[in-house]
Amino acid sequence: MKNLAWIVLFSFSFLNCIAQNQNLSANEYEADQLAKEAAAMVLYHIGLPQNFSIVQKDVPNVVAYTKGSKRYIGYNPNFILRLRNQAQTDWSAYSVLAHEIGHHLAGHTVKPGKTNPGYELEADHFSGYILHLMGATLEEAQSALRNLRQIDGVADTILHPMIESRIQALTEGWMQSAGLRKLKMNERHQARTDYLTQHKIIYRFQFKGDENVYYLNKEDQLIWFSSLGSPLVVGKKEASEAKGYLWMITMQDESYGVDKRGNIWAETNLGLKLKAGKLSELASN
Repeated sequence: MKNLAWIVLFSFSFLNCIAQNQNLSANEYEADQLAKEAAAMVLYHIGLPQNFSIVQKDVPNVVAYTKGSKRYIGYNPNFILRLRNQAQTDWSAYSVLAHEIGHHLAGHTVKPGKTNPGYELEADHFSGYILHLMGATLEEAQSALRNLRQIDGVADTILHPMIESRIQALTEGWMQSAGLRKLKMNERHQARTDYLTQHKIIYRFQFKGDENVYYLNKEDQLIWFSSLGSPLVVGKKEASEAKGYLWMITMQDESYGVDKRGNIWAETNLGLKLKAGKLSELASN
């Protein structure tokens, strides 16, 4: 009787395992179809051939990268489905694939090293622009970014701008595509003048391995100017409780210490300090 019980229990466990594997395979198939469909539709709307491969990869979310002379977009199937289910729209998957395609098209993956806030915001701008062409509403285009935190899908890079600035960059791209934000030189000049009057720039920042330049204004906001000259907040200055730092710069969930010589430092989990960049004070007008 005991043997029969073990056989029944084993059979149930085995069948349950098969069912779980079948569900996993079905989910992977759905994610594979959705990711490839999204990439194909983005390229269809910009009229370019697909010269990169869409592959499943052991990454937290989705990443654009090169290997040798070949280009790839690697994705985590579970991330794609969780994001789609959380946002309740396929547009969320389209958005993250468009973002990674934007990295490739902008040449961000040509140079080795990690991405940076400027590159991320450029890719977000492209995502918003192309999703409008594809028929997404502004809310649908923003759906991925507005749901990343709920599924812990944000921290994929060291230098990542705040979600709010990413949404602003994506919105700017969507509005540019919709023709709602035309480049009128006199209006742009006035907007720039008004901004610089109200938000005085105090420091210039540059991070190692990042060609972009960032600025700190008098409101303690770390900003980056988009391709349209729009100021996007990517981080902020905060007081430091750590010894040896005058203050800290925080971006998303990462913090960097600034010493009295203007050096910017990052610290590993083991307490090892690595020089991450340099700041310089701008002369007063």
